[in-house]
Amino acid sequence: MAASWLIRLVFLTVNVLMAVVLVISNSDFCASVFETQTDHVLVGHVMSTSTVADEFECHQKCLRNNSCKSFNVHPGADINTNHVCELNNETRKMKPDNFIKKKGSSYYGQVKVSCQDLPTNKKKQTGHCHPDYRGKKCEIPKRGWNSKQPAYSCKSIRDSGDFKGDGRYWIDPENSGNPLNVYCDMTTDGGGWLLVSNITMESSTPPSQLPVKTSYRGITSDQMVLTKTAMNELRTHLSFTQLRFHCFKKYACTFHVTTAANSSGEAVVQYFSGQTDVQPASCGSYVIRENDNSRLARVCQNWGSENGVHTVGKWGHGRKQDRLYIYPAFTVGKSHWYMNPPNFLCDDNIPNPTSSSDFWKVYVR
Repeated sequence: MAASWLIRLVFLTVNVLMAVVLVISNSDFCASVFETQTDHVLVGHVMSTSTVADEFECHQKCLRNNSCKSFNVHPGADINTNHVCELNNETRKMKPDNFIKKKGSSYYGQVKVSCQDLPTNKKKQTGHCHPDYRGKKCEIPKRGWNSKQPAYSCKSIRDSGDFKGDGRYWIDPENSGNPLNVYCDMTTDGGGWLLVSNITMESSTPPSQLPVKTSYRGITSDQMVLTKTAMNELRTHLSFTQLRFHCFKKYACTFHVTTAANSSGEAVVQYFSGQTDVQPASCGSYVIRENDNSRLARVCQNWGSENGVHTVGKWGHGRKQDRLYIYPAFTVGKSHWYMNPPNFLCDDNIPNPTSSSDFWKVYVR
């Protein structure tokens, strides 16, 4: 019962705020919200009827139905536990003659509002753009800021200038209408980096198993490592050209390199994206980042293992699905990037203790 009253309070607050928004004398409209009319319903345009727990659930049903333009909520047999939800394909403004009074019921309908917020100072004559929009008339949506306006990639958000610093954004590489909420690094080396693999220690005790993701859609998780198959799927939809490996271990070092913008760097991208099983040469394929203090980054000629032979000057270990997180870069017996519980290595060889500040991250751009 308490939850129901809370929902009603939220809807009432939204209704009051919307009424304030509507007084803005601006003819440029680019967004829709739901208005509320208590003790009223729209009749004759009901598409479907269902029982719901509260108004919020009915609202969600309407949002998921492309034909829904408004909805009615009636009290159910037990007003404290259920309601009747009716989805309409018209609004009261479209069909005013069908909008009638009905005590105890409520109507919620889409109305267009200005993309400008109210002025912060009443003396000002113009408002500020809603945070999700920009432009002289606030008519341009900022891509990536919400699930309704996803961007293609972190890089496209950076290139458009719509970024707001490091953090979560929405992208839809497939343009499928099923966007992903991902983490973008918008500051390192010009920004535009999509986090595709992340293990961050939450305590001094390492995890007992890895959160392995076999589909690129797993990059929505806070903690994840991608298989070769997932990386291959990602590059099929997202044309990234660089990888960035960054690990830090308090009781070891920082390894931080970016693949070079040349054919050697592209070979590394293809290998870790599963487009080839040919291990790429390490020397000349990467650029050392300024905070790297590892031994590994400075001995590229000693990297790797191929067909049982070590120190071959190549990325990897000839591994298949787990190549991105088990020995992507290492010098045998000395320095390793390695994640396989209980051992997590970053430029070390022996299983030095981990701490809550340790992390292993891989980005693409």
